[in-house]
Amino acid sequence: MNTERTSSTRSKGWVYAILGLLALIIIGLSCWLISIKGNLNTLEKEKEQQRADFQAEVDSLLRVHNELKENYGELSTQLAEKDSIIQADAEEIKKLLETQWDYNRIKKKVTELQAISQKYVHQLDSLYVVNQELVAENERIREEVQEERKQNKNLQRQKEELTNKVNQAAVLRIYNLSANPVRFKGGSQETVTDKAGRTERIRVDFTVGQNDLVSAGGKNFYLRIADPSKSIITKGMGDEYAFMYQGELLQYTEKIHVNYENKEKDVRAYYIKPAGREMLPGYYFVDIYDDNDNLVGQTTFSLR
Repeated sequence: MNTERTSSTRSKGWVYAILGLLALIIIGLSCWLISIKGNLNTLEKEKEQQRADFQAEVDSLLRVHNELKENYGELSTQLAEKDSIIQADAEEIKKLLETQWDYNRIKKKVTELQAISQKYVHQLDSLYVVNQELVAENERIREEVQEERKQNKNLQRQKEELTNKVNQAAVLRIYNLSANPVRFKGGSQETVTDKAGRTERIRVDFTVGQNDLVSAGGKNFYLRIADPSKSIITKGMGDEYAFMYQGELLQYTEKIHVNYENKEKDVRAYYIKPAGREMLPGYYFVDIYDDNDNLVGQTTFSLR
């Protein structure tokens, strides 16, 4: 009996011991699981913080990138390929953050994006510097072209002025111009008259001045006499009684030919009134033109 009691007691002791050990194990496992859960929560928070940090970094890079594109305007279009790479990489990182979590992979992508963004900024700066240099060079060239055009314009003006002066200097000048109505007494004696009814001719006298710039030889002068009604006295209305002056065909009264020898020369010419033509009382206007489109002399006379 005692032996059975002793054996029963020993069995119960082992059971209690095993139960106690299991309890300790369960308590230990519980503590370990609680610790693991705390660590997992901490890791999850750290992961979320890392995810937020990566997203903030990508957003910041894109914001700066877009501001650069806007500030540099057309210059940024020259880096369209790099812009596409930056946008594609940013989109890939965003998808990784939303669907997968691989810290090392995402970190590598963000680092690559940062490097590309920095190169983009440096290239934009270089393009800006080059562009500013080109703008300055273009401005310098534009100013030089304007200055050259101005100088050419001044030279052209000076040339034209010189040409005009030479042309004016090469004009035969006349002076001592006079026009007098005359009649003849006794058939040959010439007398100046102021009576319209007695006028038989208009005598025109002038002196051609010396001018070494004009070539010697035959020179033509055209006499135009306008009567008081402003009509030109002429021998006919055909082209054989006309000359060109400033692009216009003018009728002349008399054509005067002079043999010029580069020295002063007195000239006398006559308009002979045709039979049956009446001279009107009033003022007559006399103009002398040369062969070179110049009006070289003017005078008047009157009849009563």
